[in-house]
Amino acid sequence: MSNLKTKKVNINDIKPNMILAKDVISSCGTVILAKNTMLSDINYNKLKELGIKNITIFEKDKDIKNSFDEDALLKNKQCKTIEDRKEFKEFKKTYEQKIEKLENQFIAIGKGVGVEIDSLYSMVIDIIDSVNCKNDVFAYLANLKNQDIHTYAHCLNVSLICNLFGLWLGYEGEDLKNLTVAGILHDVGKTQIDESIIKKPEKLTDTEYDHIKKHAYLGYNLVKDLNIPEEIKLGILMHHEKIDGSGYPLGLTDDRISRTAKIVAICDIYEAMTADRVYRPKICPFEVIRNFEQNSYDLLDTQILLAFLQNIVYTYVGSQVILSDNREAEVVFINQAHLSKPIVKVDKTFIDLSQEKDLYIKHIL
Repeated sequence: MSNLKTKKVNINDIKPNMILAKDVISSCGTVILAKNTMLSDINYNKLKELGIKNITIFEKDKDIKNSFDEDALLKNKQCKTIEDRKEFKEFKKTYEQKIEKLENQFIAIGKGVGVEIDSLYSMVIDIIDSVNCKNDVFAYLANLKNQDIHTYAHCLNVSLICNLFGLWLGYEGEDLKNLTVAGILHDVGKTQIDESIIKKPEKLTDTEYDHIKKHAYLGYNLVKDLNIPEEIKLGILMHHEKIDGSGYPLGLTDDRISRTAKIVAICDIYEAMTADRVYRPKICPFEVIRNFEQNSYDLLDTQILLAFLQNIVYTYVGSQVILSDNREAEVVFINQAHLSKPIVKVDKTFIDLSQEKDLYIKHIL
């Protein structure tokens, strides 16, 4: 769709069949609606309340139907089961191909061959380009069944999240590339640790955990003498540091931690908690967001974390979810003061979960 003409439209002139040519972003930098979203059943009053005056759409010209089948996309978006979407199947195919290539790259790095930054970056971009709406990447990652739980899959997932987070933060060009590659390489040091520890299904012993904690420094040692940007090296070394000094391997405090490492740290934790692990099933993203809200503001960079949470939660607007009382609902609006407790719709009834102490989202369909 890159060659299609675009035009700016006043919020009052929106029609349901229009297609966004640019992300709709709030004044605080939150992505409200993603590029390529079809404007069907959109609450325009809420957009006005958020200060949105204009949007950019694709023009209706004679070539648009050849480039973008609206009816097919809308039908695809409304598929209740993500695994049934044609786009998800294409995403999964591309993803699995990149995992194999990433494994080969990691093996080469471990042998001292070097880092192919452009190749690593292309892996991530190829996956993201396989979807019409970038924010769908989060839902698609959550629906990859029996995916490889090895370091390679985790690193690829973190890199995808880093890339999208970087876009939310306004990164572009080399800055976005460096952040993305730092995400994909952040755990490269785990290739130097025995797999029996990495994949152990039981709780690690203190000795095993101390050994695992060496991976940040081991990874840094693999790349420190290579001709790659310093931010990538620091992202590998510092992604387990905490702003209060309680992290590792150096126990650094806030102002001494690389900004890239701070971003990778957040994406790393989010991915690890929302993915299946040998020792526990994946955790619902809204529960992860709640954990971040309650436990992480004194450990992770507050400004960066808030930007992440505000954006990540909007990727789930329109999602079908299961509530803690087993009712099915749709996420329709985000509470800025309680990001993990959105307003949901059950049949024709709207429920503000921030006002319901014992009711919460336990699963995303």
